[in-house]
Amino acid sequence: MLKRLLILLFLLSMLSACQTLGERQRAQSLQDILRSYAATIRWSSGQQAARFKSAEHADTAVEPVRKDIKVTHYEVVQGPSMLGDRRAVQIAVIQYVFQDSQIVKEITDQQEWLYDEEKEMWYLNSPVPDFN
Repeated sequence: MLKRLLILLFLLSMLSACQTLGERQRAQSLQDILRSYAATIRWSSGQQAARFKSAEHADTAVEPVRKDIKVTHYEVVQGPSMLGDRRAVQIAVIQYVFQDSQIVKEITDQQEWLYDEEKEMWYLNSPVPDFN
């Protein structure tokens, strides 16, 4: 009887360890994609941001990003916060300048990220920043 109980406890602990490992991997992949997204916004001035959206959630009528802008600052002000197992939100403030007029602008980027378990990837589910 004691042997069965010990085996049962061992199996339960292994099962919970697997779930915890999966959650840790999902959280790490979220951190990785958020860093990559921030770098993409920062260095491409948002021109490549749409590549973080899944094919199902890609905007069909995305206006092209102006080529005369330069992102000068990207700061996460809230998050990332997990809302369940497969949804996360983050808010970032992005400052940019129109290079021809040197006018500085600031926008708030409210991001929603969804996890695709089949592809094991996080995808942006909110609109890409509008720099126009």
